[in-house]
Amino acid sequence: MMKPILTSLLLACGLAAPVMGPASADPIPIDDLARLPAIENVTVTTDGKTMFALLGPSTGNDQDRAVVAAWDLEDLSKAPVIAGPDGNDSEFMYLQALKNGYVLTAVRRPFTGSLRGCSEGKSTGSTRTWVVKTLITDKTFKKFEEPFIDMGSMRGMSKNTETCLRMEARGSVVSRMAGDPDTVLISRLSAKSFETELARLNLKDNKVDVVYQNSGTRAAGYADPWDGEVMSEADFDETSDTFYQDTYLKVEKGGTLEKQDALRIDLVDRRKLDVIHWDGQAGLYYILTNKMSDKAQIYTYDPKTKTLSDEPVFAHPDFDAAGMVTSTVAAEFGKVLGFTYYADIVRTTWVDPDLGGIVLGLEQAMPGENISVIYASDDRNYASDDRNRIIFEASSVKNAGRFYVLDDRKNLQSLGAARPWIDPADIGDTKLVYYDARDGRKTPALLTTPAGWKEGDAPGKAIVLPHGGPWARDFGGWDASGWIPFLTSRGFAVLQPQYRGSTDWGLDQWRAGDGQYGYKAQDDLEDGAAWLVSSGLAKADRMAIFGYSYGGYAAMAATTRTNSPFQCAIAGAGYAESAKINVGVDRSRFGRMAYASALSGKDVIRDAAQASIPVLIFHGDRDVRVPNTFGEAFYNAVKGHTKAKYVSIADQPHSLPWTPDQQRQSLEAIEDFLYGECGLK
Repeated sequence: MMKPILTSLLLACGLAAPVMGPASADPIPIDDLARLPAIENVTVTTDGKTMFALLGPSTGNDQDRAVVAAWDLEDLSKAPVIAGPDGNDSEFMYLQALKNGYVLTAVRRPFTGSLRGCSEGKSTGSTRTWVVKTLITDKTFKKFEEPFIDMGSMRGMSKNTETCLRMEARGSVVSRMAGDPDTVLISRLSAKSFETELARLNLKDNKVDVVYQNSGTRAAGYADPWDGEVMSEADFDETSDTFYQDTYLKVEKGGTLEKQDALRIDLVDRRKLDVIHWDGQAGLYYILTNKMSDKAQIYTYDPKTKTLSDEPVFAHPDFDAAGMVTSTVAAEFGKVLGFTYYADIVRTTWVDPDLGGIVLGLEQAMPGENISVIYASDDRNYASDDRNRIIFEASSVKNAGRFYVLDDRKNLQSLGAARPWIDPADIGDTKLVYYDARDGRKTPALLTTPAGWKEGDAPGKAIVLPHGGPWARDFGGWDASGWIPFLTSRGFAVLQPQYRGSTDWGLDQWRAGDGQYGYKAQDDLEDGAAWLVSSGLAKADRMAIFGYSYGGYAAMAATTRTNSPFQCAIAGAGYAESAKINVGVDRSRFGRMAYASALSGKDVIRDAAQASIPVLIFHGDRDVRVPNTFGEAFYNAVKGHTKAKYVSIADQPHSLPWTPDQQRQSLEAIEDFLYGECGLK
């Protein structure tokens, strides 16, 4: 059984989550939401000796850009080594600790130039976008290597081709290869074939050894995290009426890849199948699939008998399975510790009583917090299950993240908080709810109540906040965009409907959105607004809709719908023509069959004359995913029929991260509009 621990220890240390009563909330200042976190992206090398993180300007950096930092975990009394970005316009985005003091970094900088259709750029003329470089360095930060581009094979290339390659060569570390002290497995773009390839990278001498070359129809799948060996392969088979994915597996280490007929799936039918783990001792694979069910489940598969287990080894009745947690401790490497699934957040069902007991104890000591284990020790002087050092993050919708080290299960040390300047009492609470759409479909949604709200409070004002995608979903927890804390601290209830077409809520909910964007998927949002009123959470005349990307499309659709339940709409980086939901999907036969009709919907710009509620449109001018011309087109179409406002955000790309100044501009525009044209002060 699980062993709950640590509650009394955490309380004694004063580090348990504070218990919040119904307090009067204060609007969180926009500057406090826009500024960079004090610490984020904490990551630890496989040997547990070095920790890396991104630090905000409070560490002494005088610009709105993060710095990278490295700590010696064997002596936390030492000050971290810190390095800033190279140049005035570059910035660090992401870190992934590797081994022996090495770390992968992602750095971006603005780019303006001809891309000729490459990397979502314009086919003609100049594109304003961002270039992202993936680099590897060590804990001294003295030298940054770029192993994800084969410089030698670029000789003789045209300037445009070279630029395109650099734009697309965003390599990654596929496996940290726990069994090799110096080597990791990377994915990179081949300059010769323009296909991705897998290669072993020696971190000491930067030598690259290509081990697998993807092709137009075949791609590497699961790689053994111990030694990086490719154990599975996917092959895409086109027939006259559909596209299949075939899976090839090795029966044993070092063997040949063999076709597994039992694992064939129909991709156009939206079936999915992933190899997620290899149990070498049992000779079994773990397979994540929705091949036989509405919800994704996990099975074992025997490559010798070529059969799946009769029953799933993990399935949740209400949610899709997400994956597995396996041990990285050398003595028990690969041991199954737990199974993860998509609920309001990614949750874990633990099967290992030891690590599961530690996490359960932390969750009991920090109620309402999501505990994420960053590192669990592998100390050869202890039994394999001792886990005498745990580095973890505690986070929630109220808490952007706090980081801790737990030694010997009794010594707890705080490493810092992401946003210590924000009072959790100023943010509402999130829970998963369900409501019935007008046709009876059960629709999940995340509801975050206004800060300080309690049962029995009078109905107030609310925002319906549809996610982007549309093939995506929302998760609870801290909102990196800042929108949830911004809105709930200003007295708004926020409902995030997982409308039909949302993913990770089962195959039926996903496929129910096919061709329904602007139609039934839009009904789901209005039905969510009606549910807020019937539940006593909101007044019928105190509601707005706010969305970004596809959510921006939904806000535009609400603007032009007759009898809208919303008093106003806010559309960020949106588009008003269904053909632009996923530009370019019709360029291949597979795209036309699998996506084009499924992602179709209503061209809401044609209903511009029906616009009857005020609308704010904001758009970044370095957005290549949804170009700002799409937002401008809708603004120009409706401005003669309703109150419309357009705000251009300088240098903002489509996706996070956004700079503090970009965050400030968008949040200020949203606040002014809600309090002004919307009348929702």
